[in-house]
Amino acid sequence: QVGIRHPRERDRVAAVLAVTDLAVATSATYERGAHIRDPRSARASSDLQSLTVVGPSLTWADAYATTAFVLGLDGVAWVADHSGYGALAITNDDRVIWTPVVEEILVRDLPPVTV
Repeated sequence: QVGIRHPRERDRVAAVLAVTDLAVATSATYERGAHIRDPRSARASSDLQSLTVVGPSLTWADAYATTAFVLGLDGVAWVADHSGYGALAITNDDRVIWTPVVEEILVRDLPPVTV
């Protein structure tokens, strides 16, 4: 199981994924600030707090996580268009949204977890 850190609450887990033979990569601003910029505008992304991608390749999961983070809310659907990959995003208003691939591995009904 892989815990996805809550971006605003360092000691909380926002979601847990039960992964087997999948890579997991997260892009976010909670550690390094607004360092991920849209190359088209040079602006920092502002729709999401974090975006996690799961899939068969860590290289592609990492690249997709960064790209999807820049795309914001549209990035979640963009990841879903890549076969075998899924995304879980935490929006600026603390909603957690995900794609069908993540739906299959999302651990539900866990008590709140602190680390």
